[in-house]
Amino acid sequence: MKLISTNGLEEDLVVECDTLLTGTFNGNLTVLPGAKLCLDAKLNGDLYLRKNSIVSIQNTIVGNVYNEGGKIEMIGLIEGKLIEV
Repeated sequence: MKLISTNGLEEDLVVECDTLLTGTFNGNLTVLPGAKLCLDAKLNGDLYLRKNSIVSIQNTIVGNVYNEGGKIEMIGLIEGKLIEV
């Protein structure tokens, strides 16, 4: 599993493999098919889940979550909307 520790990083990120994201992230995240994201960071942006991706939300997402067929494990909070597309 890849570990990314952020401290206010401001950019968009594409998750291609199993990843643990910690800290605070300012940008949009896209999780590709087959990848798993453990989101232990506060996300100030949107989250895009592609088909057959998995995300475990353990913190707060300030933006929206766009789910295109992924699996969501919810422990944290989505302040925006959960949109199934």
